[in-house]
Amino acid sequence: MAAESDGAGRLRIALGSDHEGESLKDKLIAHLREERHSVKDCGLHNAEPATAAEVAGLVAQTLAAGEADIGIVVSSSGAVASMAANKIPGIRSCHCQDTFTARQARRTAAADMLCLGARVLGDDLAAEVADAFVGEAPSDDQRHELLRRGIHELEENFEARRAEAPQASTSESTS
Repeated sequence: MAAESDGAGRLRIALGSDHEGESLKDKLIAHLREERHSVKDCGLHNAEPATAAEVAGLVAQTLAAGEADIGIVVSSSGAVASMAANKIPGIRSCHCQDTFTARQARRTAAADMLCLGARVLGDDLAAEVADAFVGEAPSDDQRHELLRRGIHELEENFEARRAEAPQASTSESTS
């Protein structure tokens, strides 16, 4: 899912956090709004703890539904959030701790979700990484399109094999 800006480089961003990333999430929301992006706060909105997987799922589903162009999740490390988000079909989540990786993930793989670690990155570096991700557009270079097609085919082939698996085991048990 490639992000489409409004022509002025502004994006619709879904941003959420678990309880450990809430402070950084709030700072990123303010920062991204200052940059004139539209930001939907996907939580945490109360004192109840939420897991990184729960929040990543909310942000990824918002993104998959077309309600946002890109998603960002802040958790303690960012790793679990990225793993959870990648379980939603069509989501290309990346866990980044530097601007180079954030730009590369967007440019080459058309990543549409960024996961950051509040315990890993300071506020300023987290804002720089988010800016690098938000500011980079997916490349239309043929080798990058082939790379993205390959990722998509892996997902489709896995889903097709998963759908066929119960049929295969049923036919084996009746033999």
